[in-house]
Amino acid sequence: MHFSHGLTPPHPAGGETEEEKQRVDVLENQLMDLRMNFARLCYSPDFEKLKPAFLEQLPKKLQELSRFLGSRPWFAGQKLTFVDFLAYDVLDQQRMFVPECPELQGNLAQFLQRFELAHAIRLLLEYTETPYEDKLYSCGEAPDYDKSQWINEKEKLGLDFPNLPYFIDGPTKLTQSNAILRYIARKHNMCGETEEEILRVDMLENQIMDFRMSLVMVCYNPDFEKLKPGYLEQLPGKLKLFSNFLGDRKWFAGEKLTFVDFLMFDVLDQNRIFEPKCLEPFKNLKDFVERFGALEKVAAYLKSSRFQKMPINNKMAKWGNKKL
Repeated sequence: MHFSHGLTPPHPAGGETEEEKQRVDVLENQLMDLRMNFARLCYSPDFEKLKPAFLEQLPKKLQELSRFLGSRPWFAGQKLTFVDFLAYDVLDQQRMFVPECPELQGNLAQFLQRFELAHAIRLLLEYTETPYEDKLYSCGEAPDYDKSQWINEKEKLGLDFPNLPYFIDGPTKLTQSNAILRYIARKHNMCGETEEEILRVDMLENQIMDFRMSLVMVCYNPDFEKLKPGYLEQLPGKLKLFSNFLGDRKWFAGEKLTFVDFLMFDVLDQNRIFEPKCLEPFKNLKDFVERFGALEKVAAYLKSSRFQKMPINNKMAKWGNKKL
C-alpha cells in the first residue's frame, strides 16, 4: 500500500485552538531567529571563521525544534498552518548547508516528507487555487515498515473504499487518485468539453495509469537492478505512443488544459528523473513539460518551499524513496 496524503479543503492558516495559536506564535519567532542567524553568517565577510561556531550550535537548535514537534504531524498539531511552510523552508536550508546533519532525521525528516507526495493532485489544487490541508500517514522503518498509523484510522473516516490518498470536501469523501482529480477538475471545467476531448481524456487517463504502474512495479521489486535495463529498453516505445497521441496539440485533449495534463506532467517528470535523457528524442513531449511547468500558478508552486521532487515512492521501494 502506498502511504500518501489525505487532502481536505479548506484549512485555517494560523491555528484554531488557543494552544495551536500559541504554538504558531512561539514557533514563528523561533524560526525567524534561526533564519536570521543563518543569514548573518552567509552575508558576513568572515563567513569561514564564523561557520564552525554556527555548526557547533546548530544541533541544539534542531533538537529543540524536534522536541517541539514531538509526535505531531504538524508543528501546531493535527492541522497544517503557515509556520509549517516557514519551518520547511528553514529546515530545507539547513539540510542543504549540512546534508549529513543527524538532527535532521527522525520526526524532522518525517515532517519534511509531508510535502513530498500526492503530486498531481497537489498540482491541480494549486493551479485551481483550492485551499487544502495535507495529512501524511507514514510507515515505520525496515524491516517491518509498520503501517499501524493508517490501519488504526482508516475505518474511522467514513470512506466507502478506505485507501490512500483520500479527499474530503464537506460531505464528499473520495478515494482513488484519479477520482479525486476528476472531482476537482469537474468543478473547474477541466474534463474536456467536446466529445472528442472527453474521449481523449478518458483514454489517456487509463493509459497513464498503466505507464505509471510499470515504473512502480520495477521500483518496488527486490530485483530492481536486474529489471531496470528491461524497463529502459522499452521506455522509448512507450514515450513514442504518447508523443504521437499529443501530436501538434498544445495540451493532450486539445487546445484547453484538462486534468490529464497534470497526470501526464507528473509521470513524465518521474521518468525524466529515472532516466534524464529519456525525453530527448521527443520534442513535443519536452515542449509539453516546459509549457506546463511555465503555467503561472504551477511555476510559482514548483519554486516554492512546498514543492519537492523526491521521494516519489515509499521507504520500501528500491528507487525513488529518498530526497534528491
